Amino acid sequence: MYSNYYQILQLPETAKIQEIKSAYRRLAKKFHPDLNKSPDAHNNFILVNEAYEFLIRLNSAPTRMVHNRQHQKQSREQIYKKWVEHEREKARARAANEAKRKFEQFRKSPIYKTTQIIYNFYDLFSISVGLLIIVASIIGLFGDYHSKEGIRINHVVAAVFLTFLGSMFILFSVSSLKYRKNKK
Repeated sequence: MYSNYYQILQLPETAKIQEIKSAYRRLAKKFHPDLNKSPDAHNNFILVNEAYEFLIRLNSAPTRMVHNRQHQKQSREQIYKKWVEHEREKARARAANEAKRKFEQFRKSPIYKTTQIIYNFYDLFSISVGLLIIVASIIGLFGDYHSKEGIRINHVVAAVFLTFLGSMFILFSVSSLKYRKNKK
């Protein structure tokens, strides 16, 4: 009866709870509507969630005991069928709710807001480091210019390299800030 749930998760019927969880995570990432734009991704995601919910409940200790007793006694087969249908409906409802949850809801969460603050701080820090590198290389060249030995070619090469490096820090950080700003 429930063997097709194992097939949906691509597992043998002897799979343990940990294997069920691993298969679910793998397939949920594969079919989540926010990550997979194929037309059947939504339905596949719901099936994967339904299979996971059903198999986790089926393999939990109290449910397994009831299932074993019902499976052994054919006179209780109707109770078992009702239980299976009830669990299937509950799993389908939970899976449909999970599929509806969008990235927009996540963006409103405190975790997302905190990561954005950290990213902004990191970018501003990188811009500061880039500016510091550029200023330090210019001051170094200026100091060489006023020294007795004058400017040497290796100092100029180092200054150009450091200026380029500092510019890359600034460029990547500014583009990261712009990208996140445009995504909002």
